[in-house]
Amino acid sequence: MKMTDKIVDMVIAGLENGTVPWRKTWKSFLPMNAFSQREYKGLNIFFLNFVCAQQNYSYPLFGTYKQIFDAGGRVKKGAKSYPVVYWKVTDEIVVKDGTGVRKVEKRFVSFYYNVFNLSQTEGLELEKYTSDFSISNNNPLETCESVIKNMPHPPHVTHNECGAFYIPFYDKVNVPCIRSFENSEEYYATFFHELAHSTGHSSRLNRFEDNKSVYKKNSYDYEELVAEMAATFLCSHCGIDQTTENSVAYLTGWAKFLKENRKSTLFGAATKAQTAVSYILGKPLESEQSEVVNIEAAVF
Repeated sequence: MKMTDKIVDMVIAGLENGTVPWRKTWKSFLPMNAFSQREYKGLNIFFLNFVCAQQNYSYPLFGTYKQIFDAGGRVKKGAKSYPVVYWKVTDEIVVKDGTGVRKVEKRFVSFYYNVFNLSQTEGLELEKYTSDFSISNNNPLETCESVIKNMPHPPHVTHNECGAFYIPFYDKVNVPCIRSFENSEEYYATFFHELAHSTGHSSRLNRFEDNKSVYKKNSYDYEELVAEMAATFLCSHCGIDQTTENSVAYLTGWAKFLKENRKSTLFGAATKAQTAVSYILGKPLESEQSEVVNIEAAVF
């Protein structure tokens, strides 16, 4: 049995065993005030996390205009501030209820103030505030680096800390830097996942249009399935064995539509994943296509 077939069987078994909570493999931090080192609370966490993802900010660190100025920095011209809400407890007041009984109450009043991300500033020594975010000393793996370096017609690659993703319109892959992951293997598993997405671009295997026409609302889930399987195949190619559990969990979270016809769909995805891997490794594509023509016919 081929190694890829063994991995497919492991993925099927993992899916059939139920949901395994997936965890991001790069470190996350709650949004905080860079100067007071206090983490934001409540709705502010959701909002500021959204801001960081939307604007591609490298770190979830914020400060008021005054704090930035007092620290020797300045806000970039035209930068937009973001409102943060906090609650202030007013002084105790005495009120009467319907029976005339007097009681003491405290009132909570909401206030807003504006903050800027440190990426919107100039003149600050950013390393002073971001040093705690360099959380590991993971080393590059030569075999994995060779795969990335030698991929034919590669996409544009960036290493911002906001997350891992591929944007077809810009043909751009973003992966957090290697030190942000729990280990080097998880970094490359994530990198391979996003590179697999990029093979669907119209300038490569043109997979996205096929997904849209065949799977409609499930095309996103199916594409995630293909990309994660391709990542497991590439990990096996490079001798990385530690990522299988996370891959199974990832697929369980994204591929709920596999409840029916699970195995045939999974093998169809495996076919596309193997083709993506062949493209990334610079291998001829005809062999994979000829081997799986019957599976393709059954799935599509």
